[in-house]
Amino acid sequence: MLTLTKANALSLHLKQKLEPFSINKLAIEIGFIKRKPKKIDPLNLLVSQFVLSLTNGNSLSAIAEALGLFKNTRVSKQAIDKRINPIWVEFLKTILAKILSQCVHTRKRLSDCSVGLIFKRILIQDSTHISLGSKLALYYPGSKNGTGKSKAIMKIQSVYNVLTECFLQFDISPFTKNDQCASQDIVNLIQPGDLIIRDLGYFVLSVLKKINNASAYFLSRLKYCVDIFEADGITPFDLSNRLKDNAYLDTNVCLGKKEKFPVRIVTVPVPDEIAAERRRKSKKNRDRRLCPSKEHLFLLGWNIFITNATSKILSVNQISLLYKLRWRIEIVFKSWKSHFHITNVPKASLVRVQAYIYAILIFITIFQTHVFIRLYNKLFRRNQNQLSLFKMTKFFKEQIWAIIFFFLKPKRLEEQIFYHCSYVTRKNKSTYPQLVMELS
Repeated sequence: MLTLTKANALSLHLKQKLEPFSINKLAIEIGFIKRKPKKIDPLNLLVSQFVLSLTNGNSLSAIAEALGLFKNTRVSKQAIDKRINPIWVEFLKTILAKILSQCVHTRKRLSDCSVGLIFKRILIQDSTHISLGSKLALYYPGSKNGTGKSKAIMKIQSVYNVLTECFLQFDISPFTKNDQCASQDIVNLIQPGDLIIRDLGYFVLSVLKKINNASAYFLSRLKYCVDIFEADGITPFDLSNRLKDNAYLDTNVCLGKKEKFPVRIVTVPVPDEIAAERRRKSKKNRDRRLCPSKEHLFLLGWNIFITNATSKILSVNQISLLYKLRWRIEIVFKSWKSHFHITNVPKASLVRVQAYIYAILIFITIFQTHVFIRLYNKLFRRNQNQLSLFKMTKFFKEQIWAIIFFFLKPKRLEEQIFYHCSYVTRKNKSTYPQLVMELS
């Protein structure tokens, strides 16, 4: 449990980060408050939800108690219930958008590696989902169970800049909006010189063409069953036969029966044990429509990439390594769920659930930008060592009382984090920093 002193220390730190956004002025513009509030002011209400995201509390009573500590007053859970309304959710959305817009100016961390010099930004779009109370299935319909009833599942779509380790966009949608439908969302964020790394779930040829037309680059796995033609756009390209004669391929082709979109195709064989595991999973797929053909099973023995970056820009080895960066966002999602309790959604109304999610996303963005990246850069400048995001979020979850050292003895806190949260070099498995160094 947080003591009053420790809670106020965390409160003060978070308030300092939110101060540039003129919280009260913004709350008046949106209509959350009409005059100076006596008890439930927007800043302390928001910070109360931040604190509870670390302590695994989400009830109205817990919010009222935290707010009472910060304001040195008594607040009822009924009063909190009245204030967490649709206008409050709109206020949180606006705050999140403003914080994300600041991330554009975050200092680069990987700019010293070769790919950081080639590309302006490296963007990854990915999603994670959160199960909700069944009563919210109308708003966030998910997959159906054996009885035909739809579960309630929320999907959080995100766009992540690998070079700065910052999020640029969040979008909350039902589970039924699949990744292909969301694939288009990144187009409005693209700037010339960006590299967009695509998962198979986001494979849409029309979107890849838009990325190319925006003077940006893409790197994606090739989706099976897409028509492939030689560079002339007429002659069919038999990928299977080519791979029987050549383990590695690096050539230009055209994709799509109608689109005839020119791309560079690169193939890299995977170890036998990985290929075998892929084939086992493919054969056991519960969707009978996806029964794999012999050709499909054969192609599972390769990583098959497509890109619009020429060999002068990216080598085959760089392409293979770059695609592994996509897993970075999976670590971020894992840290959210394991240590920041983003899945501990209250079984309550739609408004309460949305307020909880947006508040945690605000906290996560502040933590990533103002805590993790700042300490990461400080450690790296000192001895070239690197911090683990997952270890650091775990540290704050287990040692939440240590937050007070941000103000009383910040150097002591930093030294503990540097000691316990740094990456450990492994011989049999590459860590994220080792992967980055290989790109240099």
